[in-house]
Amino acid sequence: MLILDKLGEVPTPAEIAVFPSAVKVVRATSRLAKLDFWLRNPDYLANELLNDLEAGAIDAPICLGHVERMLKDEAPTLHLYPMQRYMYGAWELPDNAIALLKSHDLVNQRRVGEATADNSVRARRDYFLMEAGERVLANMRAEVDQLSWYDLQADAIDLLNIGPSGAAARARQYEQPEYAATPIGQIIPTILGQTRERLRRAAAAHGYNLDEPASEALSQIGEGK
Repeated sequence: MLILDKLGEVPTPAEIAVFPSAVKVVRATSRLAKLDFWLRNPDYLANELLNDLEAGAIDAPICLGHVERMLKDEAPTLHLYPMQRYMYGAWELPDNAIALLKSHDLVNQRRVGEATADNSVRARRDYFLMEAGERVLANMRAEVDQLSWYDLQADAIDLLNIGPSGAAARARQYEQPEYAATPIGQIIPTILGQTRERLRRAAAAHGYNLDEPASEALSQIGEGK
């Protein structure tokens, strides 16, 4: 639900006509899976943020604040939930989780036709957060402090320029050699060591002090992009 809430789009009028209480939508299982991978693998998300920092596409204090938060101490180990690689990248079928949430009217889904480049029609599945799900998330945020980590992860993902489809996210993930080289059906390996080294180099280049336990950037990362 958190991915739908933080990284979903506002439903169109046509979608609202189908699900009147829908508040957010993520279109396509492939996009949901790619966002889920970054949410659950802080080393890979941190690496993407550092790529954008090098390209001048992201503000250094905000970027480094997020990356430091993700990689410091035991954080990346505590929040790591590995995924397997399949034909089109990181993948974990969401059916069971969605079915449970749907049974409580917290989310919904539907299959739609999508035109392809060769003018054929390909089916995709779209996922909707309902008003009831939004209320449950608000209650969870008030009661479960640990959820704030994942809210910040979603904020960090939102800094990346990946567009509304799953294709751009998949392409970016495949640019990482360890990800692309993972055999189909195997767990995608960590890149924690090399990403921490990249953070040290980037922090030095931008005059960012990694030794400050409560840096100004870390206090700002939840306030905006």
